[in-house]
Amino acid sequence: MPASSIAPDALARRLESRLKMRHYVLLMAVDRHRSITRVAQQLSLAQPTVTRALADIEDIFMTPLFVRSRRGLEPTVAGEVVLARARLAVADNEALQQELRAVSGAGLQGRLRIGVIPYAATQTLDATWRHLFAQRPRIALLAHEDTTHKLVQAVRERTLDCAICRFSHDSTDNDLVQELLYRQEACVVVSKASAARVARQSALDISRLAEMDWIFPPSDTPIRQMIDAVFAGAGRTVPHPLLEAYAVRTVASAMQQLPRAVTVLPRDVAQAVAATGAAEVMPRPLPWSLPPVGLAWLRDSPKGAVIQALAAALRSAAASD
Repeated sequence: MPASSIAPDALARRLESRLKMRHYVLLMAVDRHRSITRVAQQLSLAQPTVTRALADIEDIFMTPLFVRSRRGLEPTVAGEVVLARARLAVADNEALQQELRAVSGAGLQGRLRIGVIPYAATQTLDATWRHLFAQRPRIALLAHEDTTHKLVQAVRERTLDCAICRFSHDSTDNDLVQELLYRQEACVVVSKASAARVARQSALDISRLAEMDWIFPPSDTPIRQMIDAVFAGAGRTVPHPLLEAYAVRTVASAMQQLPRAVTVLPRDVAQAVAATGAAEVMPRPLPWSLPPVGLAWLRDSPKGAVIQALAAALRSAAASD
């Protein structure tokens, strides 16, 4: 039956009375393997059983969800819509199981999964853990470091509850709340052996910097995009990085081994690298602006109250600094 001809009341009744979590699990397996045979093997079921189950699911949704092609089973437009919801439902179900285990097995009040960019300010991290560790009953925590793009994607996919990350280009979408925490100043960081020479330059010389050994953050980070824009604005080809890294300890270690190393970091992170003795922060601040850092979460998040309390604690900590 074409999706446009589905009666809303009939579809609602079928979804409310017949749709189960196992149906979503099966659909995700079909999408992953694109083969009834391989799905049957994975789920330890007979092929006719999987075929009947898929037909039953399509009857629930009153429209085909997959079609056969030379590449195997391909999702229809309706199938893509259902699969997107299936992924969210399965992720929510897994999160619920973990949270219930924390509540019933360890006497905790729940679980919060928080993402953090590696360049997050130390003061913000300290305030985050100070607030969360003080909760009573205590809350189980999972922390995951990654780029802003991947953290926001994980929040949207419900595999993270919130993230301390930079404002993303799509952060104005209605599904995502992003609360401003602080702004960072960008600066050039140079290995000890080259610091004095670079510091003597009366102005930032992009041509000379282009000839040094660059350490870049990953390509999908806002700071990397800023570096690319600076070279493009100066009419210079973006240098090929000798190393792409995003972890502070990795950058510091590499700068100890590269006497002509240079990178651009937020000032607080640059000072942490310089404190290891591997590099020096150039005194002149750069005129390039970094996207601000905020706390992001889904507007309909079931952990909304916990996250909003965290946001308030971080605002309070920032005001007192």
